[in-house]
Amino acid sequence: MINQKHLNTFIKLVETQHFTQTAELLFMTQPGVTQHIKKLEKHFNTLLLARYGKQFELTLAGEKLYQTALAMRGLEEQLNEQINHDEMTKGVCSIACSGALANFLYPHFVDRQTEYSELNVFVEAAPNKNIIEDLLNNDVDLGVVTIETVHEQLKQTLIGVEELQLVLPAMVDVGEEFTFTDLNNIGFINHPDGLHFAEKVLSENFKADYKGPNSLNIKGYVNQLQQILLPVAKGVGFTILPRRAIEQYQQPSLLQVLSLENLIQDPLYLTQKRYRQLPRRYDWFEHKIKQLLS
Repeated sequence: MINQKHLNTFIKLVETQHFTQTAELLFMTQPGVTQHIKKLEKHFNTLLLARYGKQFELTLAGEKLYQTALAMRGLEEQLNEQINHDEMTKGVCSIACSGALANFLYPHFVDRQTEYSELNVFVEAAPNKNIIEDLLNNDVDLGVVTIETVHEQLKQTLIGVEELQLVLPAMVDVGEEFTFTDLNNIGFINHPDGLHFAEKVLSENFKADYKGPNSLNIKGYVNQLQQILLPVAKGVGFTILPRRAIEQYQQPSLLQVLSLENLIQDPLYLTQKRYRQLPRRYDWFEHKIKQLLS
């Protein structure tokens, strides 16, 4: 391997065309400069300088080494610049969250992308479990989940809460005393976070009759946010979703939200790899997510 210090001495000598001046610029002695050149010549087993008096000309090998050394130095400078330069408005930003949050946040992300065309934004709508897995596998860099996950590789920040609502077909007469049996007769429309939401809401509001997920009469399952409320609107069943997801439904008149004695709020955790340093371009997205969800 070429000694970089010797190569730098050679470059400076070619630029100054003077041994003494090179020595002064590099804070060396003139014999030290000569020694560096001799060691390079020994390394390549060829003469690099054709000396005459106190002057010299580059040999063909010396000219090739000089040009190559300049190219190497240019590449090194470029590499240093790329490594140390962290552009705030260029590159990929990958973010995962629930479908409801994706619908809410994405328009703001697009506005940012419209302003900076070299910014590429990838948003993945997924349930909590998938988001955690994608973060751990480095498939996404930033996620918002509703489950506090104890994992040495993850860092979570509580940024807000979201109300969970139990939504029924509008045609159902809930009366004054609407029991879990009445609810279960309608049937539950499950989804990726459905059982997690059901456990939180039903265990607090139907304590006497709800006996866990196995006691639920599950009438269907769908993993597309836009479709979860369709069977509810058509009278097939009920489901539990974040308030924001229900408010986004296009035909709200076909739905009704059951009034609950105990309001349930799901925490929202901004989540990322603990030891994975994110580029500065994520700063805006972190701030915007916190601002919108707090």
